[in-house]
Amino acid sequence: MDTRSTSLLNAKLFDFIGPDFQSLSEARGAAAAVFRLIDEGTDASINEPDIWKEDTTANYNINGDIEFNKVNFIYPSRKDVPILRNLSLIARAGQTTALVGPSGCGKSTCISLFLRFYEPSSGQIMIDGRPITDYNVKQLRQKIGVVSQEPILFGMSVYENIRFGKVNATRAEIEQAAREANAHNFIMQLPNKYETLVGERGIHLSGGEKQCIALARALVKQPTILLLDETTSALDNVSEKIVQEALDRACKGRTTIIIAHRLTTIRNAHQIYVLDNGNVVEQGTHETLMIKEGGKYQAMVKCQQMKRIYDDTDDMMSIQKATEEEEKSITERSRLFSDVTTVDVNKQSPKPFKQRFVLLRLLSMNSPEWITILIGCVACLLSGAAQPLFAFLFAKTVDILLEIFGAIFNGVWVCSLAGFSIQALRIVGMKSWRIAASISAAEEFFDLFDRKPAIDNTSGEEQELVDFRGDIKFDQVKFIYPTRPTSIILNKFQFNIKPGQRVALVGTSGCGKSTIIQLLERFYDVTSGQLLLDDVNIRQLNIHWVRSRLGLVSQEPVMFDLTIAENIAYGLENVLIEDIINAASRANIHQFIHQLPQGYGTKVGLKGTFLSGGEKQRIAIARVLIRQPKVLLLDEATSAMDSHNEHLIQETLEQAQAEDSSRTSLIIAHRLSTVRLCDSICVLDKGHIVESGTHTELIKRRGAYYKILAQNNFQ
Repeated sequence: MDTRSTSLLNAKLFDFIGPDFQSLSEARGAAAAVFRLIDEGTDASINEPDIWKEDTTANYNINGDIEFNKVNFIYPSRKDVPILRNLSLIARAGQTTALVGPSGCGKSTCISLFLRFYEPSSGQIMIDGRPITDYNVKQLRQKIGVVSQEPILFGMSVYENIRFGKVNATRAEIEQAAREANAHNFIMQLPNKYETLVGERGIHLSGGEKQCIALARALVKQPTILLLDETTSALDNVSEKIVQEALDRACKGRTTIIIAHRLTTIRNAHQIYVLDNGNVVEQGTHETLMIKEGGKYQAMVKCQQMKRIYDDTDDMMSIQKATEEEEKSITERSRLFSDVTTVDVNKQSPKPFKQRFVLLRLLSMNSPEWITILIGCVACLLSGAAQPLFAFLFAKTVDILLEIFGAIFNGVWVCSLAGFSIQALRIVGMKSWRIAASISAAEEFFDLFDRKPAIDNTSGEEQELVDFRGDIKFDQVKFIYPTRPTSIILNKFQFNIKPGQRVALVGTSGCGKSTIIQLLERFYDVTSGQLLLDDVNIRQLNIHWVRSRLGLVSQEPVMFDLTIAENIAYGLENVLIEDIINAASRANIHQFIHQLPQGYGTKVGLKGTFLSGGEKQRIAIARVLIRQPKVLLLDEATSAMDSHNEHLIQETLEQAQAEDSSRTSLIIAHRLSTVRLCDSICVLDKGHIVESGTHTELIKRRGAYYKILAQNNFQ
């Protein structure tokens, strides 16, 4: 076989493996982001020394004594704001220790440091008398179970989500953990039981169900230490009772650190630390702290008690006069899912021929830049042709030499061409992962781009009401989520809110409360019946206009990776800084922002990771207040706050209502004390309003609301 044939054969082989280069390039593109994260610099102390490296399979025991010794900490992104200041505390093995205090005082930071997401600026954290830096991070975390306020679930089955706590867990261990977490019974009622997919971030489950699965995930590895961060703050009374029972069992025999705003949940703790401005200001048991006159803990407890007494004095008198009768369960457990899908994922727009190919579509969408691209391509051709042209002209000048040594040069030419081709393929291979990553990203973009929204928000032909009064009416509304055609969420739902009214919706998780807000925001359209705004079908109104008249504060506020000022003014144009400051002041967040090094120019991080739950919620409320909406929608707006901030925000929301008496408010709440003064309270169950009226009327009626309130007071 001569040189020419060998070169052609090699070229053909490269042609065969060409398609595989695409797969390899896509893999490299996907791995690039992972390796960037892996290659990020970490504190060397996190990786060494490793006191367990001799036998990584052994079951090492930790007794569970925890000590923070003069710990100081500053977040790397906010170096001018001390979070912990000379903090010292001790959590004894097998005991329950509680951390309480206002939002932003450093409670959650203590958990982050203990999990070694960060290292202290100074001071030491000790476990069983040994510095935490002596322990291998991975194996240390295997001894710790964490349940947070917003549990993280993955778009996998219930079984796989629990198994994340212990990769090699057996089926029996997973089911046992689910039983301990009060999750087994509801899991067995799911369509596919443990194999049921929970959806992205667990959107197919209620809040209580997500918390139970998160607790099961923490318990499956039989942790020595349990960390609970506001685990039940966002749950209704029924769900809270179920989760709290599971937590009480889980805490027995374990070192437990609890962060809580509801002080009634930690009164049995062996030790309570009161934090303020990053330091311990008081410590002791519930009893010893309560006898300390003028103490901060006593003031916090009294604040909650006075608020409760003020709200429920009449109710308790009514309950005490009630005859002894066996009360049935207030509600049946409801398998309603909180889906947030806004488009039909199975329904796509018809694709022309060129739209079936990503590169052709990208070229089509870049048509305004074709002239620039064409000039660039011509320049590339000229640049690339320079060397071959020079070689051709040079060859002409040495034509005689080529004739003499033709045979030799012919072989050299073929070999050179083969070598050049291989080198070109190598260069293309080095860069192809970027192209593949771009094509993969474009495919995902076009997949979303091609989905046909069930609600057209682009036509702009719908009408806008000139003088919107805020009258809302649900007329025989039936609603079924598109992804679950067999589950009726609302059925012949009749509901009316008059302009200027404050109306509350109460009921257990999954009864349809949040669905009503989703329909008002037109995340979905009703399946049948009518939703009317000022007697006009909402389908006939411009969707952007509708949403501009609504102000929504949800249970889990959405923050963008922008500055605080940009988050407050998000969605508005030409907003004055004075208006932003005014809204922040009314939301009781201005003082906190003012203390930050960059003030309102401080970045909040992705999804607000640099802020506590209460701080995010107050910024979300400021965002609503600056818009001055005609209709105010509050979905558990104060669930993540301590009692002091909750009281202040409640006053702010009441003041906002008083400023504009024509403003309509719709409030969803689990804490009935927050809805006591509403003009009307509607109790929902299984997609129906089972009773409605004022607080006093419902108490006298002794129906579903009375039973919920009685249970609430009992707890």
